[in-house]
Amino acid sequence: MPIRSSGKLDIIIPVYNKEKYLEKCVNSALSQSYAPDTVILADDGSTDGSAALCDKLAAENEKIKVIHKENGGAASARNAGLAISEGDYVGFIDADDWVDADMYEKLITGIESDPELKVAEVKGGGNGLKPSGREPAILSPEDYFCELMMHTGDASMCTKVFKGDFIRKFRFREGEYNEDFELLLRMLPEFEKGILDLDTPGYNIELSEGSVTRSAYRQKFYSDMMQNAFIALRVSREKFPFQIERAERFVYIQALDFMLHIPVEEMNRKNAFYMRILRYLRSEEQKIMKNRYLSTKDRNYLILLLETPVAARKTHRFVMKARGKRDA
Repeated sequence: MPIRSSGKLDIIIPVYNKEKYLEKCVNSALSQSYAPDTVILADDGSTDGSAALCDKLAAENEKIKVIHKENGGAASARNAGLAISEGDYVGFIDADDWVDADMYEKLITGIESDPELKVAEVKGGGNGLKPSGREPAILSPEDYFCELMMHTGDASMCTKVFKGDFIRKFRFREGEYNEDFELLLRMLPEFEKGILDLDTPGYNIELSEGSVTRSAYRQKFYSDMMQNAFIALRVSREKFPFQIERAERFVYIQALDFMLHIPVEEMNRKNAFYMRILRYLRSEEQKIMKNRYLSTKDRNYLILLLETPVAARKTHRFVMKARGKRDA
């Protein structure tokens, strides 16, 4: 039998053209051992059969509420869900993913263990972050920021549960990518005691056809990603001065990711964003050489790309194709 509690749980699922995956996702939400009170399906102007499927699922289960809205992106759909949410706890699931049956029970039990906690997280399979074997731990805002900067922390909202009154004070930045990370940066100062990291699996990622990670190169994705990296560097300078070198490392790695994905044909003076990142890396060469948190491999890649960017990018593309791996 599902666990009943005085704390009501709302699960918000943004939906855009995910008909193939939606029912599995919704069933995983409804089958939680900590039973949700409401599952909010925010249909973001789907053009396949997703909108009709949302209505069908709602007709079959009174816990499901459906919002139909014009297409505005996942952040807009999540915001629409937050606007009608009333739960003591709020979680998010992407419509092509699914969650383990006890994920929210683990999260809410954990968050209820300390009245000062506002958020708890598990690990999300498929994003490269696996349990380390450590005991559950409350990470201070600075420790959590440090993990984000070292790419060992999970920036996804979907692996977390939040106290409802806390999350409803915020809204996702609409019309831009990497919105989870940006919102977490804004939230960090208000985490107060910190975030409970259960270091256990629970969230399962389906890399579907529409995933940004599998779609064609989109410069806006990298532009938003870099914008947030520079925001993180500013946060470090203002809030966590002892983490500046790690934050600089984070910016370098995000820039490296961009430089290894931009098509060679777009690496020219007409591309203002590319030129901005290239100039930035060149201005940081001495810091890149001395940064303690960069691996030797990443440092070498960065130096090659800032010295001979086109040649280095062509070589990387050739190597990736030779290995049978996808390249932009």
